[in-house]
Amino acid sequence: MPRKKPSILSLEPIKTKVNITLQKSNLEGDDDNPRLYGSISRKKVTVRSVIAEMSKRGNLPLSKELMFYVAKELSSLMMEKFRDGYSVELLDFGTIYPTMKGSIKQNDTPSAIKKHFNVGFTPSKEACAAVKNVEVGEVFNVAVQHCIYSVHDPCPALKSRNSIFSDRIGEIKGKGIKLGGAVSGLYVVPVSKDYGFHRLPDRAKWIAITKIITNQPTTVLFYAPELAPGSYLFIIETSLSAGNKPLKKSVIIHSEVVQVEMEEKNK
Repeated sequence: MPRKKPSILSLEPIKTKVNITLQKSNLEGDDDNPRLYGSISRKKVTVRSVIAEMSKRGNLPLSKELMFYVAKELSSLMMEKFRDGYSVELLDFGTIYPTMKGSIKQNDTPSAIKKHFNVGFTPSKEACAAVKNVEVGEVFNVAVQHCIYSVHDPCPALKSRNSIFSDRIGEIKGKGIKLGGAVSGLYVVPVSKDYGFHRLPDRAKWIAITKIITNQPTTVLFYAPELAPGSYLFIIETSLSAGNKPLKKSVIIHSEVVQVEMEEKNK
């Protein structure tokens, strides 16, 4: 009897911890035990980064350029099939398919029915099993009005959560992060990769970032100074509330650990 071929996801189970952010829910709950909803702080990989990792591991049978070309061609053909109304199996991750949402009236015209078209996705058994290998790391309870969600490169092709390049534009996304009021500023400070958030580093070590391009309650666009590659915290101090009103006392919020890299030239 032939042996069952292992699936792609079963070859190397994910064994890592992820950070969880809990926020207050609008659903009713007990006063002593209010309802919360959670979100996972996810890292992002791209086709290019996966191919680069394969190359580092010595598992690349072809050149990186040719592998990326094949991946793009495969993606293009799969998208073409999806546009033609097919359900498309995404290797061992699951199946994406056209579906419908909402209720439809009996006398609706085809053009009205078409407005209900949507994208559906059914994860595979392998994907459902893989996510069970993920463990809970740190749990952050965001009951405050100010928080930083991520720091990244604003370019969509280079955007990776909590990772930016030195000496170029970076973007901070969050809630109530607009700089303003009597005391405010944007800072960056080097930390160890496994920094535990027990307390902020000495303020004397904070490096001020003065080139602010966009300053909004949910987005701060800045020009990063020339930093050595490594791990950093980005810190915002502001005297504005989440509703953009002056505060009597400034608030200080910080990012998760952000990796700063040097941009490779002449790629």
